[in-house]
Amino acid sequence: MARRAVFYHRLRIICEKMVGPGLFELLPESSLRLLYVYRYPDVKVVVRGTGAMTGKELIEYRQSLVELLSEHYVDTLRGEHISYARFLTDALVLIHYIEYRVGNRIKGFSKLREAFAPYFTDTDWFRHQREKIVQLMSISDLALYDFYRGTVRFSFDRMAIERVGKNNELLVYRLAHTTKLHEIDGKKRHVVRMGMPSSTKVDEFEWIAVRPSQLGILDIEGEVPLPIYAQQHALDRFEERAVMWRGYVQVYLGQLFLNGSPKTIIRKSHILLECCIGPHKIGYFVVSLHEDKWLIRTFLFLTNEGTPEGNKLKQLTKLQIEDKKYLMIDRMDAFLIYDIAGDNALQKLFTKAGCGSLLQYAEVLNKAGGNPLKNPDFIYQYLSKSGF
Repeated sequence: MARRAVFYHRLRIICEKMVGPGLFELLPESSLRLLYVYRYPDVKVVVRGTGAMTGKELIEYRQSLVELLSEHYVDTLRGEHISYARFLTDALVLIHYIEYRVGNRIKGFSKLREAFAPYFTDTDWFRHQREKIVQLMSISDLALYDFYRGTVRFSFDRMAIERVGKNNELLVYRLAHTTKLHEIDGKKRHVVRMGMPSSTKVDEFEWIAVRPSQLGILDIEGEVPLPIYAQQHALDRFEERAVMWRGYVQVYLGQLFLNGSPKTIIRKSHILLECCIGPHKIGYFVVSLHEDKWLIRTFLFLTNEGTPEGNKLKQLTKLQIEDKKYLMIDRMDAFLIYDIAGDNALQKLFTKAGCGSLLQYAEVLNKAGGNPLKNPDFIYQYLSKSGF
């Protein structure tokens, strides 16, 4: 009885947040009992296969999922907030009940259906909330990416937000990668094929195939699309320099070559493929042709030598490679520690070199982190010694 009373209390609050006061009372006790009996449980993580997650990874993911679902919320049409945790359970069973099960046997059913209709599963509001929640719950697939073990994939088929009446089980799989040894610069190195998890089959990849014209090579007849692979070194450098999980790379490449417009710079021995995180340009992948495949050799941060922006920064400041490493401007670290964007002269310097997007990206990360930034005098003093 106590648990049921607590459930009723939560349901009343949710109902009022969604459609206002006075409508919860239209639900008779028989309906409330049905809602209690068929209420949706909290989200449960179920691992498929022995190698999908280690015990430690599973514990950490479950903890992070609880935090994510408690901290994020949906906005109701009345401007109220409902946490994802409560939306996926109490709010969802209420929506489903009124949309699919309330009949004219309930005296106020027409008022209930009219009030809740904007929340029904065929509305733009519901589709938008579902998309946001699924995206949030899937973000760990980037963090759990492993060069050798494979890509983590989440299935929502048993989630009530996808199918009415399901038991809120979040299924976790790991898709095996296609890796091989490839001779590069006289040494055998492991490379991994780039692909996107299939949109229709939970245990397969949709492999990325790249035509020469997509990389800016236009003087080839009968162009043949080739698979694209990446060295582990390239993924390591990306994560280290961009402060983003290496699993992002295959997602980015998949979306870029399937739906986007790749931007490249053709060099004598390689191609620079522009890399962005959201709208922010952060660097380039160094791509070259190796036998029957395209190969990502490494990742160059925007300030690194070899990029147009890095070369311009060197011209303006006379900084060498070791200088940039010392100042930590060869990666995101300096931009997340020092208030470079807030300093007028430094902001102008990096913008003039073409690195303004790094300042914008840093602003996004710093807002999320909430840590105070240090005065950039240290960078000033070093630059003055180099003649800046």
